Formats: sequence, structure tokens, C-alpha cells
Amino acid sequence: MQTTDHDVVVIGAGFSGLYAVHKFRDQLGMTVAGFEAAEGVGGTWWWNRYPGARCDIESVHYSYSFSDDIQREWHWSERYARQDELLRYLEWVADRLDLRRSFRFAVRVTSLQWEEDAAHWRISTDDGATTTARYVLSGVGGLSKPKVPDFPGVDTFEGELYWTSSWPAEDVDLTGKRVAVVGTGASGIQVIQEIADKVGHLTVFQRTPNYATPLKNHSVAPERSKWLAHNWHEARGNSFASPIGLPYPPQAPSAAAVPADERRRILDEAWDKGGLYLVNTFGDMMWNPETNEVTAQYIRDRIAERVDDPATARLLTPTDHHYATKRPPFETNYYEAFNLDQVDLVDVRSAPIRAVTPTGITAGDVHHDVDVIILATGFDVFTGASLAIPTTGRGGVTLQQKWSGGPRNYLGVQISGFPNLFNIIGPLSIVALYNTPLLIEAQVDFAADAMLEVRDRGARTIDATPQAEQRWVDLVNGVFPISLWSTATNSWFTGANIADKPQGAYVLPIGGPLYWSMYEQTKANGWAGFAIDDQVTPPPPLVRLDPAAALVLANMLNSGFRPLEEYSVEEVRALNEGGVALQASAGGVRTLEPEGTRLRLYVPDRTGSLPIVVFAHGGGFVAGSVDSVDPLCRDLADRLGAVVASVDYRLAPEHPCPSAVEDVTDALRWVRDHGAEFGGDPERVCVMGESAGATLAAVAAQRARDLAIPLRAQVLVYPAIAPGADTDSSREFADGPFLTTAAGRKFWDMYLGAEPAPELASPREGDLHGLAPALVLTVELDPVRDEAEQYGELLRAAGVEVQTTRFDGLFHGTFVMTALVPRAVEMHESVREFLVPRFATEHTPA
Repeated sequence: MQTTDHDVVVIGAGFSGLYAVHKFRDQLGMTVAGFEAAEGVGGTWWWNRYPGARCDIESVHYSYSFSDDIQREWHWSERYARQDELLRYLEWVADRLDLRRSFRFAVRVTSLQWEEDAAHWRISTDDGATTTARYVLSGVGGLSKPKVPDFPGVDTFEGELYWTSSWPAEDVDLTGKRVAVVGTGASGIQVIQEIADKVGHLTVFQRTPNYATPLKNHSVAPERSKWLAHNWHEARGNSFASPIGLPYPPQAPSAAAVPADERRRILDEAWDKGGLYLVNTFGDMMWNPETNEVTAQYIRDRIAERVDDPATARLLTPTDHHYATKRPPFETNYYEAFNLDQVDLVDVRSAPIRAVTPTGITAGDVHHDVDVIILATGFDVFTGASLAIPTTGRGGVTLQQKWSGGPRNYLGVQISGFPNLFNIIGPLSIVALYNTPLLIEAQVDFAADAMLEVRDRGARTIDATPQAEQRWVDLVNGVFPISLWSTATNSWFTGANIADKPQGAYVLPIGGPLYWSMYEQTKANGWAGFAIDDQVTPPPPLVRLDPAAALVLANMLNSGFRPLEEYSVEEVRALNEGGVALQASAGGVRTLEPEGTRLRLYVPDRTGSLPIVVFAHGGGFVAGSVDSVDPLCRDLADRLGAVVASVDYRLAPEHPCPSAVEDVTDALRWVRDHGAEFGGDPERVCVMGESAGATLAAVAAQRARDLAIPLRAQVLVYPAIAPGADTDSSREFADGPFLTTAAGRKFWDMYLGAEPAPELASPREGDLHGLAPALVLTVELDPVRDEAEQYGELLRAAGVEVQTTRFDGLFHGTFVMTALVPRAVEMHESVREFLVPRFATEHTPA
């Protein structure tokens, strides 16, 4: 048997590589070898030494969190650390933990080859050496493969040529020189504002203006820096669980939800704070074009205030893409640089760069003589650095082949067919949308947990299954197009900044809470979605989410949603009433509230006698009202061409069972006796409910039979059938999403009160014979799914006509989310298709 040289090989000595060596070597006792192409540690901060380079996340947050000692011992000097301080920090960490001895520096990995028989990787390096390792952790990073300019002649330039991505370590003196900067992304902006008042002349070549906003950097007083270090838990808060990995205050839900003066106050406050606060103002910033435009126009107005020449201001003002759909750059006196006499701006969209010449740059018909050219042309982000290393996995398949149509992986960290290889801050994760050091720590910890699981099982390999990988790719490619990030042209979020690069989704914009829940659920479900040797577990529930439903859940979690059983009755009621924002409505529907009833009638603009749908809202028996489903009922009335009678039934615990059932039954009596007075046909009635309302509808259908109230149909949308039901789905989805098994039992307990007659509480306890035809709709990721489907089988066994339809990828509650979840509309259409033939024969009064 072949021997293996190391447990783990780590590629890169930046934030990822340093933490990985510490984790595997010092905490887990593994043998580790690290390789780094640079001459020292630092990763991005080793290479990017250009003038003005600094982080755009506050220093106290842009740092490790795994060690209390490291947090306390390092004191930052600026709010946003400069490159040299960041490099010193990483060098200090490397020395503090004695990490350098595990790395070989100035050595570049040239290939990775999986050897199946030995179950290890063979790693080759540019010094001619090879080594083997059970695992490889790639920390090459997303911003380490520079973009090659798309204009010729760079190698002919006879002056000084610099790339921001590989700036020399020695000082570069630009004083008094004629300098050209090509590119106005984040790096270009930092260079321009740093050198504008020092050079003899500066020519800026800009293709796309950016929404650059103030950084508001400042030095940190020693006492404050010491406080931040010693009170880092308080300063950083629960950053890990926040949407972007930063302890920012809750967002306003939408610009449309606040008056104009309040919007201006929110934007002014964020502008004055600087940094990422402006991106974090409104919860729908990256999903709602109208909200985004409010912020974008605010920034345009602020640019116009700061640039003296109106023509220059127009060139610097972005209008062709939404705010933050390209990496949002931050600035300090950037716009004021263009007020200086020695600074010129060249618009390369109207005057494209034709070539670099020995003496300068030709753009359009004009040649610009310069002494220095600085190329800030960006990176081949997310995939470029990984694809630069020839990598061969199982069956001889190369990574280059695997990703020829775009990146593929599972959970953003492992690629099917490339076992024991973990890619840190790679594509199809929340990379670039979340605080990088925290993302790195969590992904390295996940890889470490995976390795321990393999060891504990006595196995040799862990590999994402093809099915799980496809699920993940489908999820990412379903979520991303819903976002505004997908709309930007020439953006590295879509791969469009690199010629011939596959365009599509490269990030998963769901925020930290849902992403980390997916990690935890994967582990809790036996490493779901992975094959550990030949032990395969299917993907976990959260990975199986419909993309639009995943976004709804992500936004709930990003807003601080807790397990439902932790909410008080008052909180559940408030949550339920807020659900109207998720519902699509319809026009042309008038409402009536007949005196002496608990009903609100929705009458569509139709002629003739209309069928009637008596509808009971959801809410766990304890929440909901006719207001909470008002848009939903309007839409149902219009879609079905029916009068919808929404029942404002009494709620538990104040009114336990059978109060609500009596109210729904009374509604059926009333429409039988009075429905014709409001345009309804009492001979064409359906009782319908959603969630707890479906439970009530099912019981009311039985009572209607007993009371000789004619029903054409019953529609039951994921009904809870019996308290304490123990089914596969109640166990698999015990923790949700959204509805949990514990919450369901809590609601049942409040509803049942003093033990009412069983047949009034649970529909399965009553006589099921002779009932109206039933449509039972269920959703895949729901603890009550199986009991609802079992009830359908019981109805069928009793001779009732039953249609049961399950909607995969959805969770309990999504039926009402028609404004955001297209498949919820499919559910509504299935109701229409079921009812139309059953409503076909109109009753003619005698």
C-alpha cells in the first residue's frame, strides 16, 4: 500500500491558509504542509501593496475571531486598516502561532492529481517536488488571479508599468510624474485618491463609473483601540449570525415602507457613517429596483455636489447599472481629485483604449504621453485562481472540464468527483457578500469537522454526491437571477468581466443565517449530501428548498426570525398579520361584511350567479384574521370567479375548540341561507382552509354533511390532522423550515383546551363517508405533510373522491406567498383546476 506524506496540504498563506494550518496542526494534531507562491504570509495583502490599499470592512471585524488572546493582544490603529497594517497583523498571527514553519514560501503549486487506489492527492510544485496528502484545502482566494487587459501593447511600454494586484514591495516614487491609471473599480479608486495631489499629471481611463461612497476612515485613539481589543465580544456582537457577518443595526424593510423624509434621514445617516452602512439601509435593496433606484439617485446627487465641472460629474455618475450590483467601492476625497487641475478623465466607452505604446496610451484618436502606467483592471474572481492550477479528480476528469460551463460544487465548498478537496471562499457560496475572515473560519471549521467524521467512521474519503451538487447548483442558479446582482453587465458577480468566461451565478445571495443553517443541518443529518466512502445520505431539507421559497426564508432569518415555538401568542399574531406583504392581490373585487356575521365577502366583477368558497385562514388556531389574508382572498375570488367568504373565526387560547369549528360551520349555514343575496350560488359551495384553517375546513365538511348543507368540494391546504402525530415528516422536518413540530404541538395544546369531543378537534376522528370531493395540497418540507397525505388516503378508503398533490421544495406557509414564490401561484392554479369542473353546473333557483 502506498504511504501518504501528510494528512493535509494547505495552498495559500493568507487568512484561509494561516487559520487552516492552525486548525489542522495545532487543534486536531494532523500533519500539515503549506505552500505559498509569495515570499511570505499575507495572501491578498502581500500582493496588493499599491498606494491607498486598505480594507473596506472595519478593522475590528476584518480579523480573526477564533482566539480570545489574538483578539485582545492586537490593537488596530485605524478604523479601516491600511495594507501595511493588515500585513503586519497576519505576520504577527503567523509568528504568534508559529505557523511559518509549516509553509514553503516562493513555491507555487502546479498540479493536483487524485490517486484513487491510495485515496490521496498528489501535489506537484514549481520547484520540481511532489508530495501526497489525504486532504487538500485550497485557500487561493477569489482576488488573486489578475484580469489580463483587453488591449494590446502593454509589453511595449518603455516607462514604469505597475499592476495593483502585484505591486512591488519597494517604494515607488510617483512625485511629479505623468501617471495613467486604467480602471476605476475599488483598487483604481483607492490609487487615484491617494496619488492625485502628488503626481505631476494624472490621466484616469474610465470605462464604467461606479457608485463610490464615503469610507469615513479615521485613526483610532489608543484607549479606544485597547477597549475594542479587550471588549471584542461586545464590539463584534453576534456578527456571525448576521446577514453580512457584521453587527449592523436592523434594516428598514423597504424604501417604499417609509416616507420620503424618513428615507432621506436613513440615507444621510448611513452616508455619514460610511462604509457598508449605505448598502445595509433597506432590506430589499438588492431585490427591488425601486428601492435600489432611491439609493442610486441619492448617490448621484451627492456626486454632483462634489465635482465642480458638470461634464466631468456626468462622466463620473453611474446610470447603467443598479447600485451595489458591482462591488461597491469606498472613497475618501475621490471625487474631489477630479477638481484638481492636474487630473484628467478619459471616457473609454466613447474613446476606447486602442493600444499601449512605448510612450503612453492611445484612446480613441488621442495619444496620451505618460511616464507611468498603473493597471487596475480587476480580477478573474471566484474561479480564476482555482482553474489556474491543473486539477484532476476521479475518473480523470479535470476541474477545467468540470467547470467549463460554470462553477459546480456543493455548499460552496466541495466539488463532486474531487474527494477530500475543500475550496475555501470559492464560488457558489456567500463569498463577497459576507465578512471574509468569518466566512473563512466557518468553512475551515466545516472542512475540519468533515475530516473528523471520516476518521471516526474509519473511512478514507468524503465526496459531495452528484445529486447534492446538482441540487446546490440549481438552488444558486434559481436564487441569483431573482436578485439585482444578475442584471449588471461586465460584473464579476456574473463572470461577465472576463472574455469567454461562462456567465451566470457565482455567488449565493441569501445571507449568513440560512447559509450557516444549511451547514449545521448537513452535519446534523449525517453529512447529508455527501458520500463518506460508500455511505450516502441525501441532501438536507434546506438544500432542497425551491429558490424563491429559500429567499423568503433567508429574509425572515436575516430579520431575526426565531424558532416559531419561542414566540408568544401576541408575537405569532403580529407575525401572521405581517404576512399580507407576501400576498399578491387582484383588482375588480368588492368586499362586503354582512351584519351579524363573522364574514368578509369578496365578490369578483363577474355576471351571473357565482360559486361560493368559504375560506378559513391559517395561523395555528391562535393567529390570523380576515385582514391577514385580505390580498389572498381577493386573488382567489378573481382567479376562481367565485364569491369568497373569509371567516374571522375566534382564536385560541381565549376561545378553544370547538369555537373556531362552530364559526366555520356557521359560515357554511349562512352562505346556504343568504349567499344568493350577494350574488352567490348556495348549491355550489366549497369549504377551503390553509394550515390550521384547513383542519377546521375538514371538520366543517363533516358537520356540513350531517347538517345537510350541500358542498361541491373541500380544499385542504396542508392541514394538521391530529395532535401529536408521529410521522416521518414530523421527525425529518421537526426543526422546520418555518413550522416546527414543537410549535405545532404548542398550538394544538392551546387549541384543545379542556379536551373537546375528538371528532370536533381532529378530522380523522369523525365519520369520513359521504363527504364532498377533496383536494389535499401538501408541501415537501413540512412536518404535517405525512399526516395530511394520510388523511387523504383515509378519505379515499371511505369512498371519497380525493386528489392529493405534493409541491416539492416548499415549506408550510408558502401557499399565501403568491407575491414572491411562483410555485405558490401553481398551488392556486391547482385549486382552480380542481374546482372549475365541480362548479360547472350552475344552480337555477326555483
